[in-house]
Amino acid sequence: MSDILITRDGDVLVFTLNRPDHLNPLSPAMREEMIATLNAEMLNPQARAIVITGAGRGFCTGADLDLSTIMERRPLIETQMMGGINQVIQLLRNIPVPVIAAVNGPAAGAGFGIALAADIMIVADSASFHLSFAKIGASPDGGCVATLCRKIGEARATAMAMLGDKMDAQQAFDLGVAHQMVPTAECLPTAMELAQKLAKGPTTSYGLIKQQVAAAASSSLDDSLRLEASCQYRAFNSQDFAEGVTAFVEKRSPKFQGR
Repeated sequence: MSDILITRDGDVLVFTLNRPDHLNPLSPAMREEMIATLNAEMLNPQARAIVITGAGRGFCTGADLDLSTIMERRPLIETQMMGGINQVIQLLRNIPVPVIAAVNGPAAGAGFGIALAADIMIVADSASFHLSFAKIGASPDGGCVATLCRKIGEARATAMAMLGDKMDAQQAFDLGVAHQMVPTAECLPTAMELAQKLAKGPTTSYGLIKQQVAAAASSSLDDSLRLEASCQYRAFNSQDFAEGVTAFVEKRSPKFQGR
């Protein structure tokens, strides 16, 4: 069976990391399959929402590192990262449809980064988050530090990265890292229900919202207002906006097509 299952449920694209015996570490082949699928979606959109989860009792323990050979690969690490996990993170952030992480168990390292790259995170009450890079003298990757600084503040993000302390599901919810915490058995069903709801929504609008959220951390108010105006222009000229207005006037539920 494949180490990553890529399935479709209607308009929802589902990635299931499928190495449950090891809590789903990401191999290079798994990363390449995610990159290829996400790139194909960018070029020829089919899905209107994406869900990422893990098989078994874990979400993802990060990169599948062979510590016995990693010393030999040190000169290549920067290039490999930019073409590997970093590209996965960038695609998840930039793809113009909602991405939902169903974090069903431990998420560590780059696995934490993937969860943070999602637009909405649903966490099981058994989930936990780990940044253990410093424990082996490494530096965090997967965009974890940058994203955590925005979500929980510089002080907490720094302490978590340096000390390697875990964040449990309750802390993730309380700090605003996760949108919702549910019993473990309900994690994926909750994420899928939300994805199906979003897949029926105004996809163009969601993509524009993602742009504004991504730019907010580094933009001035003036830049944000200019981006808002540009996004609003594009939204107003979408078929979904026309349908939304018509449905409002006709006092019925809109039937968005994602265009």
